[in-house]
Amino acid sequence: MKTKSFLPLLTACATLASASLFAADQLVLAAIPKSTGGEFWETVANGAKKAAKDLGVTLKWEGTVTETEIAEQNKIIENMVNLGVKGIALAPLNQKAMKRQVEAAVAAGIPVVIFDSGVDGNAHSSFVATDNKNGGVIGGKELVRLVGDKKGAKVMCMRFVQGTGSTEARSAGFIETAKAAGFTVAADPYPDTGTIEGCKTAAANTLEKFVKNGALELDGIFAANLYSTIGVASALEDLRKGGIKVNVKFVGFDTSKKLVEDVQAGKIDALVAQNPEKMGYLAVETLYKVVKKEKVPTMVDTGTVLVTKDKLANDAEVRKLVGL
Repeated sequence: MKTKSFLPLLTACATLASASLFAADQLVLAAIPKSTGGEFWETVANGAKKAAKDLGVTLKWEGTVTETEIAEQNKIIENMVNLGVKGIALAPLNQKAMKRQVEAAVAAGIPVVIFDSGVDGNAHSSFVATDNKNGGVIGGKELVRLVGDKKGAKVMCMRFVQGTGSTEARSAGFIETAKAAGFTVAADPYPDTGTIEGCKTAAANTLEKFVKNGALELDGIFAANLYSTIGVASALEDLRKGGIKVNVKFVGFDTSKKLVEDVQAGKIDALVAQNPEKMGYLAVETLYKVVKKEKVPTMVDTGTVLVTKDKLANDAEVRKLVGL
């Protein structure tokens, strides 16, 4: 990770931050997501840009292509500081690795609001996100309900990139809930890359170990985010196409058009849905309040909703959330 030039630069850039490249009467904020691709981050962007429009501020939205480019995200933060933005909303790619960069930006006079995933330390002004551990608990409770009172039931937790605060918290919440129910967490793999293909490969390699006598011998699966859920769903579909009997309860996290269709088709039992547009909006709104010296809560919970086949058919709020 190339951070050597960044930190010394920031220690001397308090004056740079005040000597903004923007007009004196122009309030410019930056929002740095984990990625600029995929349905989730596109929806977050919609919310962030709507907030900027409502508040009458200029928003610079810039992020990495994938969710593993820590060094590149560092460069984006550095660029925003050098441009003299008045505040940064950041979705950190790594909970530990981004701590010093956040502290350095704040030391340069630029407040930081964290969103989506947490970061170590307390330099940031607020954290706008889903209560991720509770989201994992919600997913765990639903899987326990689906599997039933079956002590020793074998379940799998499909994680995401190691060190990602949001998915680590969700996985922890799920695993604690599953173990409390007497289930055995038989596998909890990480993907080698933070992509759908990486998640599918990790899921397929793990599931293969539980195929015996033409059947998948797992009782339940929880996946910790959008890519993990898509990867598991695809790996399970490949098993079915290969003639393997698949009778497993499956709870994922996040939504997409295809995942919602899979819930409707009975291929996924439930999804723990976030509200990404609300998250983007509140991240920018909270940052604006910080810049304006208003008091903000240390944590802003953007909420989660359990999406099931029944709710997709009958719950108007759930249907609206997933775009039906």
